[in-house]
Parts: sequence; C-alpha cells; structure tokens
Amino acid sequence: YTEPFQLLSRRGHFLHIMPVFMSTSAALMKLVVLLAVVEWISALNFPSRFSENSLATLEANGTGKTDVMKCHNFLASGKRVLLLGVTAPYHGSTSILQLMMSSPSVSTLCSFGTNWQCEGAPIMVREAGWSDEVQKWTDWKTVLAHFSSYWDLSRPVLLEKTPNLIWAVEESYNYLTRIQLPAQMLQAGINSIEPAYIITWRPPCLAVLSSHAKDRLDHGIEAWFKHETENYGALIRAYDFLQKQGVPVLLINIADTLWRQKLTLYRVRKFLPCVKHLNFDYMPQLGKDVFEDNSWKLESSLSSFGKSLDPHECCGYDVKKAVCYDDSKWAALPHMKEYPQFVAHEGYLRSRSMDFS
Repeated sequence: YTEPFQLLSRRGHFLHIMPVFMSTSAALMKLVVLLAVVEWISALNFPSRFSENSLATLEANGTGKTDVMKCHNFLASGKRVLLLGVTAPYHGSTSILQLMMSSPSVSTLCSFGTNWQCEGAPIMVREAGWSDEVQKWTDWKTVLAHFSSYWDLSRPVLLEKTPNLIWAVEESYNYLTRIQLPAQMLQAGINSIEPAYIITWRPPCLAVLSSHAKDRLDHGIEAWFKHETENYGALIRAYDFLQKQGVPVLLINIADTLWRQKLTLYRVRKFLPCVKHLNFDYMPQLGKDVFEDNSWKLESSLSSFGKSLDPHECCGYDVKKAVCYDDSKWAALPHMKEYPQFVAHEGYLRSRSMDFS
C-alpha cells in the first residue's frame, strides 16, 4: 500500500481528490494525477467572451461562420434539418425537447399522441412492430416514412429524441447518409435532409433532481457510478465520431439549461440559426403541443424550474465554474477502478460544452 497522498485539494469541486490508499503502479498514480490536473485546469477556463448583449447582437445581426445551415431560401431549396437528440435515458432529454419545441421552426413527434415524452421509438414499436432499441433499426427510410406522418414537414427542423440513440449514433448516421427519402417527404417538396445532433450530459451531482437516478443510488452508489461512467463514455464516442465526420453537433451541459439560460440560447442559436424564438418561459399546451398520453413530465417552464432551485443547496453545484463540489456522498469513489476514466470523461464533456466558436 502506498502512503496517503493528496492528489489535489481545491475547495469548490466535486472531484476534489481525497486521501487515497491504493495498491497500484507508479504509472497509474501518475495518470490519476495528470487527469486531475487537466480536469482542474479545464474547470478554470470557463469562457469569458459571453456577455448579456451577445444574444441580442446575434438576433439582430445574424450568425457567424460556424452556422449549421444558412437560412436564406432554406425551405424553398427543399432542405430540412433532421435534429437528433442524444442523451442517456432519464438524463434530461425532455428539457431540451421542451426548449426546442418552443420555436415555431421546429416540429416534434408529439402528435402521435401515445408516445411517451414524444419519443420516436414507440411509433416504430406500434406501427412497424420493431424493437425500441434504435441500434437494431437498419431501414431508416421506413423510420422517416413513419415519422413523416407526425412531423409538420413544412417546418425547417424535424426533431426526434429517443434516448436509446446514445448507443447507435454511428450506425444510424451511416444509414441516414445513404438512404433515399420516403414518398411523404418527396411529395412535400423535400429533396434532402441534413442530420444534426444535440448531445446533452448531466453533471453527477445533478442526479439528485432525477427520481430514476435516486432509485439507482438507493440500490448502491458503486453500481450507479459504473453506469454513469458508461454513459459518459458513450456520449464522448458519439461526439468524437460526429466531429470526425464533420457532422454538425452541439454538446450541452444540462445544468446550463437551468442556470445559464442566456448562454444556452446563444449557443443553440449559433448552432441552428433557423430556429427562431426559442423561449425558456415556454410551457407546452395540452391538446395542442403535447397530448395526455404523451405523459409529459415537466410541470413548469424551464425558466420557472431553474429559478425554483438554488444550485448550491439542491445539488452542490457551482454554476460559475460549472463543477460539482459536494463530495460527501462520493467518498468511496476514488477507490474504484473506473475513477480515473470518470474524471477524464467528466472533464472532457465539461470543456466541450463550453465551446463558443
């Protein structure tokens, strides 16, 4: 056993490394130190370029060089964006959907009526008899044909979020790039779709906001921790794959949808300039935007929900540094073999969700 050592002691950080007794090689210990330092540096480098006037300037003057799509004649040219949400199940995908559906530019699958949280998988299960495991979907022309019955094809952005997509991003993208469009889309004047992705991740201390996560934690923090490490890894693999393919992808920290809403609006509008009038005060109307059997979970606007929570009191979360700092629940974690990987994953996701380019 090694002597007790303090890798890093920094107040205000969830991954504040505590004295650890480990039987391990010197190389592994050096790796843990390196990962902790890299993660610490990334937490200090939160961009300062965003200001209160940035969003207003963006709305007034248009967007920059990194636009996913140019709005000029977009609909007239027969193009649509297929916007796919990638999130681990029960990790906040509904909040992103609620934000996006506040825009009249975005069409959802809610009109199917009995698909839980307006997700696409129930449509394929009930109409096509398919599995709800997206990784088993190999005929995306058929998928788009079924979805087209519920999307408003006159809108520029067609949104689908099925959390199981987290395990099938590469496969689904490869199918989407070589399919012929279904008849419904062609008849609506659509001649091409451009896939784009919004990936959301949840800082670990925000798990307390999820009843599903709390149930998992009640069954053992170690099993929950391993599951979160797997989720983080899947999100990173998806993000890296899309980046390498040159596919439009935006990574969002779910905490920013609660407590840095102007920043989130700025980033989404830069990413999807044709999505107008996004509104955190929006609440879907029953019978119009959502339906009873959608079993919509959110009972308030994101703005109201964010204001109702003190990030320090509810979650031990530092909004300014974008880090969790209350480590009292996680004292056993540094002893787990997944811990260095979790530290690296969490730091990676944080730094990429601070991208303002």
